[in-house]
Amino acid sequence: MSFVIAVAQRKGGVGKTTLAICLASELERRGANVALIDSDPQGSACQWAGPGNLRFPVYEVTLAEQTISSWANEFKRVAADYDYVIVDTAPSQRALGASLALSDLVIVPCTPSGLDLEATGQTLAIVNAVRVLKQRRPELILVPNRVDARTLEGQQLAEELNGFGESVGPTIGDRTAFVRAFTNGQSVGQMLEGREAHREIQRLCDVVEQSIGAVRQSSSA
Repeated sequence: MSFVIAVAQRKGGVGKTTLAICLASELERRGANVALIDSDPQGSACQWAGPGNLRFPVYEVTLAEQTISSWANEFKRVAADYDYVIVDTAPSQRALGASLALSDLVIVPCTPSGLDLEATGQTLAIVNAVRVLKQRRPELILVPNRVDARTLEGQQLAEELNGFGESVGPTIGDRTAFVRAFTNGQSVGQMLEGREAHREIQRLCDVVEQSIGAVRQSSSA
């Protein structure tokens, strides 16, 4: 059974695809059998994978006009071949709810913006509805993303995210390295191994692996 990690946010433009690609790449570097499912009609993850330089497969599985059950069946067929599946989710409520219902862990990126904080609250409301429906508590990590630590907004973001009562992951900086990685069709780990952008992703992956262990321990209890 695949372990499904959804990178989700009700609002676009928060760096969701970047985190999904870089996290999948780092898990692959650590020996995981991993794939990424691009469920966003924008297809940013598929575009990133276009040059063929990533070391893991990217599949396009969008909800579009099909029923949720047929979409879920297609999703599960792809996921069956992998130990870990990262999902770059679509921001619509219907698509987001469908992805979260199949997920074991949810990563919610948020930038230092009032609109993003409001959208994060909306995303958590959908997560909590799924928790009630499935009668379990999927782990969730809020990630301060695209943060300029020199600004007051950047410095306050982690504190504001703590107010949601969920786990808060390490801060990811607002770095041109991530833009260059997209342009080259690579992850920052491939392009800038050991540099600060890669180290930030490694710290996030450390937290993700801890959460995976917690979910598995809870499931086996």
